[in-house]
Amino acid sequence: MKKSTCIAVLLVAGATALRAQHDSQITQYMFGQVLFNPACAGGGEMLDATFIQRSQYMGFEGAPSVWSLGVSAPFMLFDANHGAVVAVTGDKIGNFDNMSFSAGYAYRHKLSSTATLSMGISVGGVSYTLASPSKWSSYADDPAVPQREESSSTGFDLGMGAYYDERDFYAGFSCRHLNQPRVLTVNSGDKTLTVKRTFYLSGGYRWQTSNEKIHVDPSAMLMFTSIAKPQLEFGANVFYLKRYWGGLFYRIGDALGGMAGITVREVFRVGVAYEYPLSRLIGTNGGSLEVFASYAFELKRPQKEKKYKSIRFL
Repeated sequence: MKKSTCIAVLLVAGATALRAQHDSQITQYMFGQVLFNPACAGGGEMLDATFIQRSQYMGFEGAPSVWSLGVSAPFMLFDANHGAVVAVTGDKIGNFDNMSFSAGYAYRHKLSSTATLSMGISVGGVSYTLASPSKWSSYADDPAVPQREESSSTGFDLGMGAYYDERDFYAGFSCRHLNQPRVLTVNSGDKTLTVKRTFYLSGGYRWQTSNEKIHVDPSAMLMFTSIAKPQLEFGANVFYLKRYWGGLFYRIGDALGGMAGITVREVFRVGVAYEYPLSRLIGTNGGSLEVFASYAFELKRPQKEKKYKSIRFL
């Protein structure tokens, strides 16, 4: 077995420990918050479709590969603002092939003309598939490695979140896998794979410089579970004419990288991010590459028919 394969398999076995690792990291989280916080649904006042694809630790055989798709839209009901989102994520790491899907709802309450507080909830499922043990043959004597044919199961999943959005500032909190679904039982029932709760804290600020064509958006996100080391990422993007952007970010003790992107005709955005590992994996892989794209368009809400009465016809 190749060295890269051995390392990747060990990473998978150690990280999951039959309890499941935290959700996959998203570097361009500021553009895809609906993927992990249902309270962000409908926040752009437009129907928005967001796609992110991430190839992590390039050069490792069996390294993580993740894609996510979220579609969000605002709507009015009983003269109040609401939002809805549908999200799907596929996550492949080593011999695990995972999928999550959810539908979310957000109630959006205007605090002022420029500030909105949203509360959201999501329901869905998580599916975990474990490959045949033939791929684990080099670790057949390890009791932590499942010794059975390919198996797959799905668990019910819950999530919740809160989001505050002002003209130049935002902050959010969310929790995925709130009910910690059990999705896979291995080795004749003596080991159970549980998806642990994953918490997110995110925030950002839009700073307009003295040059009206340039603004700077610093942001940060903390992601943590009860079993994995917290991941804190912060950085900043510089926007020119609200169309072009580029920036740097740092994930403490893990990676350093940059991102860049462009907005086309105010409805289509595409971006790319690259990060180089600074952990013990430094020098063993080609880094991680992430591609982001979104398309948004305004929903034309039906106008209420206005009726007038004339006293001449009463």
